[in-house]
Amino acid sequence: MLRGNKFTRSRTGCLQCRKKHNKCDEQQPICSFCASRNLECRYPLGLKWVQPKETIQTRHKPRCKDPRPAIEQNMLGQPSALFVETYFESAEEKSAWEYYISLVSSNVPAVDGPDNPYRQVSIPALSSPILLETIVCISTEHMLNFGLTSIDLAAKRQQRMLRTLGQNLLSIDDRAACDAGTMASSNKHEQEALLTAVVLQGIVVAQTADGVLEPHVKCASWLMQALGYFNEIPQSPIARMTVQRFAMVDVMLAISRQRRPYAPQKFILNQPDQNRWDTTEPSFHKMTGCPQPLMCFLVRIAHLACDVSDGLETHTDDGAILNKAFQLDTELRAWGSGYKGTPPAKGERTPLDILTECFYWTAHLLLARRVFRDQTCSPRVQHLVHVCFGLMDHLSTGCGPDSSLPQPFYIAAREALSPEDRVWARQKHESMTAYYREQQRNLAMELIEQIWQTTDKLRELGSGSGWPRGTELSIVDSYVQALDRGACFFIF
Repeated sequence: MLRGNKFTRSRTGCLQCRKKHNKCDEQQPICSFCASRNLECRYPLGLKWVQPKETIQTRHKPRCKDPRPAIEQNMLGQPSALFVETYFESAEEKSAWEYYISLVSSNVPAVDGPDNPYRQVSIPALSSPILLETIVCISTEHMLNFGLTSIDLAAKRQQRMLRTLGQNLLSIDDRAACDAGTMASSNKHEQEALLTAVVLQGIVVAQTADGVLEPHVKCASWLMQALGYFNEIPQSPIARMTVQRFAMVDVMLAISRQRRPYAPQKFILNQPDQNRWDTTEPSFHKMTGCPQPLMCFLVRIAHLACDVSDGLETHTDDGAILNKAFQLDTELRAWGSGYKGTPPAKGERTPLDILTECFYWTAHLLLARRVFRDQTCSPRVQHLVHVCFGLMDHLSTGCGPDSSLPQPFYIAAREALSPEDRVWARQKHESMTAYYREQQRNLAMELIEQIWQTTDKLRELGSGSGWPRGTELSIVDSYVQALDRGACFFIF
């Protein structure tokens, strides 16, 4: 690790040093900087993650109209002192923080409510510069996409956030980095805040047209390992939210890139346990739109797909892999036996339930395409595409859970063959993008258009070339795999 001054830029220094971007030695009751200049030395409130006294059983709650009273009461109990003692560098920064609370945080989880941890994280962020800068950056990028701020300000805040993120990572002692037990027991709250900031980078990336998520997920995986969170359940609600988001982003990014997830297969969240993860707060199901056991199926599919791909490259027998695939298919159908694939009547089902079924049939689609190697034109694949489209058509734009629809939607859309299906996919994409304004959605649709155009030509050339059928199909799938592995965008 880099070493230099006696102390590094403080994350918990006095307000004067933080305001002036000065290195604070954190001497109590007055630091050296303030003492030498006869300044009033005040430290921020020591806000910490809040651990609930017991696990809370929950049910689906509607979106919260006015979140702030609930947040303040849940997190602190004495909101007036909090807001009097809190300082921002500018009124614009405070406005961005409030914008995050009132608008952005409600669009991140599949289901909003008074227990939304993405909103709750705004409170401990007031005593954590890395979290506050992350939240302000998320808000600023969101505001930019709606024409509410300037590109220069968004770039400035993103650079500042990344700089602070880098400083926090460099400040981790190299010995602690090699010893997970040391790191997990030292400055646990700061390390959790750093992990949360890294994981939330995905929200920043989705807002921009040129953001890249892969390095952040790799970094988050390293922090997860160092904190021991692959093996144990975090106790604080916000740390638990962070681990849940990492798990879902990790597997969906792996599927998007046609590679294995970074998390080990023994990761505690990769073991199905609906009672532990979906019926307690924060609920994995309500945060992601995908029940935790179904996410575990997606992890297994991602690994099996890589096993198949590796086997094709080495020309090994795929019998054992197919046996595992048939077993997984049987278990998946048993888990989702209540889903019939028929569009619901108006008001018959909640948007969250419809979104869940979208994830369910997407799992079948991935299993068919990447493990059993069914082709896009096969009856099974086209049936699954139409089932997904029929359900997605009943998720109106802006209903709430549709904010978590991008991954199932773009996975299904790339398999569309008929002109009518492709027109519908374009219209659905335009509707969602106009509402959520996440720039990486456009990159996803551009890739799909490229897949449609090129694979159509490859199939046309293959059908008249005299190639063996297997060679023709292998060329198409290899081309798509190369596109996926070379892509940089991601939305979740």
